[in-house]
Amino acid sequence: MPNGRNADPAVVAAKMARIRDPHVKPLNDLADRIAESMGLPHGRVPYVDPDQGGIDARVLVLLDNPSTKAEAGTGSGLLSLDNDDRTARNCREAYARHGVPWSQVVHWNVVPFPVAGVRNGGSTAVERAGAVRWTRQVVELCPNLEQVLLLGAAARDGWARDGWARAGIGRDLYVLPGKIPHCSARGLNSPGGRERFDAAIAQIARSLTW
Repeated sequence: MPNGRNADPAVVAAKMARIRDPHVKPLNDLADRIAESMGLPHGRVPYVDPDQGGIDARVLVLLDNPSTKAEAGTGSGLLSLDNDDRTARNCREAYARHGVPWSQVVHWNVVPFPVAGVRNGGSTAVERAGAVRWTRQVVELCPNLEQVLLLGAAARDGWARDGWARAGIGRDLYVLPGKIPHCSARGLNSPGGRERFDAAIAQIARSLTW
């Protein structure tokens, strides 16, 4: 499997030097506020990769929680398509296959902080309920959002918990339908998972040409 570019410390350093660029600063300031609220040092809540669209994105891609390759210390410290893991690779290859520009997407997690313990990498319902307010703030910070892609059951659950709040934002966001799997190997290898994921990315690509 080809390494993600973030396997190179120089690439990560160059990205980290840009985490306060205007299009990602509001989201990365939010990441720091989340860390502070939990008594964590800055950086433990991974930052949005400045190579993504940030607040200018038209598509919000929600996953569950940070992987070890996204966490500071064990990984890049970035929510990045360049991370050196299979999940990031599956997503970046799908974007390349269908022509989805990174500038049009922003990735976030319904639980943006590292989850406690070892539970096969998954967040709990309690953690997702507690993080609802942060998903809401991400939506509020991104005025150009048109679509939301929920990857996996945890992302769907976390998003559903904030249905009442999104109505108050006054935004008409299109949520791609169907049970689209997480882009991990486990998710894509579920029955029909790879096909549903690929179809969703293709639909996003078509919409971005409108």
